[in-house]
Amino acid sequence: MKKNAFKVFAALALGLLCAARPAFAGGFKMNWVESEAVLDKDGKAQISYTVRWTGQGGQLHGFYFEGFQETPVFDYAHAYALDSGGNRYPLEINKLSDKKYDIILAGGRAFTSGEITYFFRYAADLQASGNLTQTMAGAKRLAVFNWSPVQWDDALEHEALVVRFPVELASPAVDDKVLAGLDFMTEKFVNERYSIDYPSVKNAAGRDTLSVRFFRKALESRYHFQVQVYLNAANFDLKTMAYGSLAKAAPSRTKYMPAREKYYLNRYFPGGMLASLPVSRGQTLILILFLATAFVVVPFFILTIKHNAMLTAQAGISQVNWDGTEWTPPKTQVSSFRVPGKVAKNLSPVEAGAVMGLPLAEMLGLMVANMERKGVIKVKSYSPLTVVRVPGISSSNDPYETSLLAAITPDGTLDQAGAQAALKTMAAGVEQKIWDCDLEATRKYYSDEIDKRGRQPMDTDSGYYWGGYYRHYRNYDNKAYNNAVVAGEGLKVSMPAEMGAGFDSFRGSKMCYEGAFANSACHDACHSACHDACHSACHSACHSACHGACHGACVSSGH
Repeated sequence: MKKNAFKVFAALALGLLCAARPAFAGGFKMNWVESEAVLDKDGKAQISYTVRWTGQGGQLHGFYFEGFQETPVFDYAHAYALDSGGNRYPLEINKLSDKKYDIILAGGRAFTSGEITYFFRYAADLQASGNLTQTMAGAKRLAVFNWSPVQWDDALEHEALVVRFPVELASPAVDDKVLAGLDFMTEKFVNERYSIDYPSVKNAAGRDTLSVRFFRKALESRYHFQVQVYLNAANFDLKTMAYGSLAKAAPSRTKYMPAREKYYLNRYFPGGMLASLPVSRGQTLILILFLATAFVVVPFFILTIKHNAMLTAQAGISQVNWDGTEWTPPKTQVSSFRVPGKVAKNLSPVEAGAVMGLPLAEMLGLMVANMERKGVIKVKSYSPLTVVRVPGISSSNDPYETSLLAAITPDGTLDQAGAQAALKTMAAGVEQKIWDCDLEATRKYYSDEIDKRGRQPMDTDSGYYWGGYYRHYRNYDNKAYNNAVVAGEGLKVSMPAEMGAGFDSFRGSKMCYEGAFANSACHDACHSACHDACHSACHSACHSACHGACHGACVSSGH
């Protein structure tokens, strides 16, 4: 125990020292982070991250990703980055240790200026890591989800976490009655810290499921985005239970095994800073004495440390495990961060069309025809759609058109996955502008603008798109859009049914929802097992446990 305690305390001390590092290094700053946890009934999950950076000079290759409690199995094939010019970069994810990965642009590429967004995901067993287990509230058996994304060095404009539960709903509407029927509850600190919303989403079978979004703006460096919620355990098939709930009966009688308890202080400080410390019962008293000393000597070391860093992911994951009634009674909350009547008046013409509900295939047809109008591409055939990229032109003045341009294959056809990626980019862009707005009020505002904006000259992006909306919604037969209509009809036939629906349907469709453990999971599991075995053997031979703890806590930066 002494050796383990030393590693914990060494990592804690050096982690506190490194907290003084500047959050802006190498000309790049992290803007925001959005993550998603898609839960399965057996405690498995798919964890996804979207990380946006802004560059002001310098070169960005990637960053270290560390500090998680679960064991990740990365989806290497679908990890990529997308810059503001619509350029797509594959990512390399290299394992440096059991708790540290290097996520970089593949092929040694570097990003120098503008905005770039990294997308990556992995599968994990959250029951095995103790982040999803069961507890008893009186005679009621509840499942407990207690997890947080990793912590980041940079202060963030916002951070969001969406948790998708394996619970099917009768309708997409979620209110107090629905939550009470599911025994869905949150800890008090969750209600105090975050705006909570319930966005509708369909699972792979096309049925509405329970989805909860937690959102917070203006986060300081190293913010601990912990979420701790409860749900009727009948919605899961879990094999573990919090130790305190097993105290009155042996595991053989309760049929459940004790859940891991790596974060003992979470019993007394759920959601607090101390709850994120990985200490057992025996280490708690020693830790108190250690902290008293650390807060005296740390200021001296801070004055002597100069360490530049972009990113450190010190996970603040507090394990669920209670004795009796030592945890704060959960509280039900239904809320929304959308402001009634607020209208997003800063949407681009493409975004406005998406919000009004123009069928997506028709929207893509307009985008293709508009790019041809501007000379970005040449259309050889509208049915089937075949285009030629103009030499020397790799982007459009509209970011969504640029994303669609990147989806054109060498043979001139439109890649289905690339088109879907362009639409997902559009969805993300719209969400950033309307997250706190009244959707119906915003939709009505732009619908009322059709008669005025739809009569503009067609020689600009605004005039062309709004003219297309005028044709669609006012049934105006404008032959100038015949090619766009034909292109849209062709895309509607050749692509999934969701492409023929509107933006809202696309956002909630199974195209935007992927259950835990996708098809690449088996490949990833084998790859990870082989890689882990070889890497661990070499790493253990070269580094002692103490050196690994200290180095992992203090060395973290972008490339």
